[in-house]
Amino acid sequence: MKLEVALFAGLKCGNPELPCHGEREFSLEVPDGTTVRELRALLAIAPAIPLLTIVNNHHEQEEWVLKENDRVGIFPPIGGG
Repeated sequence: MKLEVALFAGLKCGNPELPCHGEREFSLEVPDGTTVRELRALLAIAPAIPLLTIVNNHHEQEEWVLKENDRVGIFPPIGGG
């Protein structure tokens, strides 16, 4: 299934085997039933980094199952004031 992915605040696709390697915004084909956690692993984003994931404008947890044409935004929590 196809996803639209945007990575923020310096995150990039870290998997050299994917055509999106080093990119911040891209389309990506993943297997049906892929979860947010599995997408993060596929993109080779360090698991120690706390992340927020927005799917179609809604915050979703790591066990959320993605669907065809989902728009996924991933970014680390940012504080400020």
